[in-house]
Amino acid sequence: MDWLQFAVQWLHVFFGIFWFGAALYSDFILIPAITTLPIGTQRDVGAAIGIRSARIIEPVAGLVILLGIVRGTIFGSIKSLDALTTAYGLTWLVALVAAIATFLWAKRFIVPAIQRLNAFSLDEVTIADGSPNPAFLAAVDQVKRATLLELIGFFVIFTCMILMRFGY
Repeated sequence: MDWLQFAVQWLHVFFGIFWFGAALYSDFILIPAITTLPIGTQRDVGAAIGIRSARIIEPVAGLVILLGIVRGTIFGSIKSLDALTTAYGLTWLVALVAAIATFLWAKRFIVPAIQRLNAFSLDEVTIADGSPNPAFLAAVDQVKRATLLELIGFFVIFTCMILMRFGY
């Protein structure tokens, strides 16, 4: 057994689970639970989670992509550009492009949407009659849409991983 190849594969899968799992957990459990809290608490909890997430998820995602390249080329069947014309090579390339696009989507759309949301002061979250500020609600919806669209990238990547396991 090639222990280096084993380690690269193990880490690639582990970090992939970490990245995808964090997105699923955030979208379907964490964010809905936090939105039931008072707005001040939401801000405090969200800020703490955001700081920690940025320090951890971004490097994890980068490692998934880097290790996927290493796994496919050095330890895999992608040894030349011609290999990218095979079923496996095309699937690997789609997975790589989807992973990079998913990473960039978060950097370009999710992070700025969260920053716009956090730019609202506590006084701006509601209007004079106590109802939610429509601009704030629109910002919340923008974050929700961006994070749900990110899941499309993950499902493409996940599907490609399964296809590659079967030689496609």
